Amino acid sequence: MLRPLFSRSGQKAKLSDGFTVPLSGRALLETPRRQRMVKMLWDMTSLTQFVFDEYLLAPIRRYAELVQLLPASESHHHAYPGGMLDHALEMACYGLRLRQRHLLPSGAKPEDQSSAGELWSAAVIYGALMHDVAKTLVDIEIHLEDGNEWRLWHGAIPAPYRVRYRSGREYHLHTAVNPLLGEQVLGAKVLDWMMTQPKLFSLFMYTITGHTEQGGIIAELIHQADRASVAKALGGDPVQALSAPMESIQRKLAEGLRYLVREQFKLNQKGGTGWLTEEALWLVSPKAVNELKTHLYAQGIKSIPGDLNRLYGELQAHGLIEEVSEGKSVWKCDIVDGEWKQSFNMIKVPSTLIWGVEGKPESFRGKLTIKGEGAPEPKMQPEELSTTSNEPEAPAKPLSKVSPSSDTLDDDVMALFPEISAEDMQESEKVQIAGTPEPANSSELDASVSAKNDDSRPKSSTQDVNNNSDLGKRFWQWLKMGVADHSIVINDTKAPIHTVEGTYFLVSPGIFKRFSIKVLGEEDQWKAVQKRFQKLGLHIRTQGQNIHNVSVEGPNKTRQLKGYLIKDPRELSQRIPPDNWVLTLLKSQKKKDETDE
Repeated sequence: MLRPLFSRSGQKAKLSDGFTVPLSGRALLETPRRQRMVKMLWDMTSLTQFVFDEYLLAPIRRYAELVQLLPASESHHHAYPGGMLDHALEMACYGLRLRQRHLLPSGAKPEDQSSAGELWSAAVIYGALMHDVAKTLVDIEIHLEDGNEWRLWHGAIPAPYRVRYRSGREYHLHTAVNPLLGEQVLGAKVLDWMMTQPKLFSLFMYTITGHTEQGGIIAELIHQADRASVAKALGGDPVQALSAPMESIQRKLAEGLRYLVREQFKLNQKGGTGWLTEEALWLVSPKAVNELKTHLYAQGIKSIPGDLNRLYGELQAHGLIEEVSEGKSVWKCDIVDGEWKQSFNMIKVPSTLIWGVEGKPESFRGKLTIKGEGAPEPKMQPEELSTTSNEPEAPAKPLSKVSPSSDTLDDDVMALFPEISAEDMQESEKVQIAGTPEPANSSELDASVSAKNDDSRPKSSTQDVNNNSDLGKRFWQWLKMGVADHSIVINDTKAPIHTVEGTYFLVSPGIFKRFSIKVLGEEDQWKAVQKRFQKLGLHIRTQGQNIHNVSVEGPNKTRQLKGYLIKDPRELSQRIPPDNWVLTLLKSQKKKDETDE
């Protein structure tokens, strides 16, 4: 006798004898809470509506139709009809929220992060859908009205059904089986898209098959999102789960070294970065340490010391490099390979840290001779000082931020996102991941708009340019529309708009040049557009100046952007993205810079 899991009354899809009528994916997503979570995913991406529907919403609907009203667990978290679908949607929202802390793909050029970043965001959503999906195959029995058992590799449930949990099930088996449902949930087009980034595809597959130690940042994000969703379901504090450090600094340093040595550094050759002997791995200093710092910075890991002396100390304190004498970790070594000879300052890394007990590559066939203590750990260079200083310039007095609504939904994942109120959810503005912006000129801005975000609105005729009186209003309406429909990217590497101190920062002259090109058809009209925008009085003036400066913190240096701060960000959109963490508002400059030529 089967014990029905779904005993709640009032279910629209229920039959009197304990069977449940299967619903379409669209119908299953029609509950207000699920609609809000889907909309949150839209808000946190920069995809056009067509691409979002085709590559994100369609897999979510397919997933919903596959898992129907199955629970996520028998008696633990989300153990109610529809719990599996709710758990996956919550994880997707949490995962994208966490993804905002990272510049992905890590170590890539800014332009590559801008173009490929949305695919990495999508992979987080796909991971949320796929991480437990095979529980429907190995943990649960699905029985149809005719008495036959249905297995989801045949497709969606075709007739009224009821379910029970298998006895003696293996807890970890589902992770090995997850890929069996990959094509049904994701579809060939999504898999093709992910394959355009082979590294991402491998991280994704390792993650959903349970090889989390090889799943990298994708595995970390999915694990953290899972933990937050479970905490919420069990009455815990998901905010704490989200804010908890994912891993110790020791593990971050170790994994960074492991990645660089295995994937980036040339070994045992002239011009290389490291030499492997039977005793240890020797890496050129400070080159290897600088590259480790840059790699971790690119992942948004800000707990890594910027001061190289402190970074050497951390590596030594955690046993990741060996000291040559008390407090000293740089060795002097001579390397001879045939007729080639060179002396280096080097750090000594245990080879087991990189390769474990087995799998170590062939040792260097030449000769490495230790000469004793090397040069002192290098002091910071001026540009490194500017990068890591906590006070590059005294920040301006914080702007008064728009207070978010305090009306949170106790039983809803939305409670974790305090900048989103119930009223905000009626709007269709976007939230984009934080990135390291670069000074925006017209060519950079054009390059930042990919085919999927192409602004194809018709351009005005030349005669319209002469009507300068409404250029400011036209620019503002264009800006509002672009933010709402995602054709204007926010907080990305080459974005023309960022959020600073709780409001919008419009990069000048880039945003005005883009409007002039896209709408007016003439770039040289940007000054007229800028002046008419200033006449609207929507921006903040400080000490008689219109232009504000922000510093941009990168892994190796800082730079500045100029632009306008909006008085009331809700004049542009009801939903305000989180501040871009790499930007800091600086004190107003003494010189007057009205047109930012």
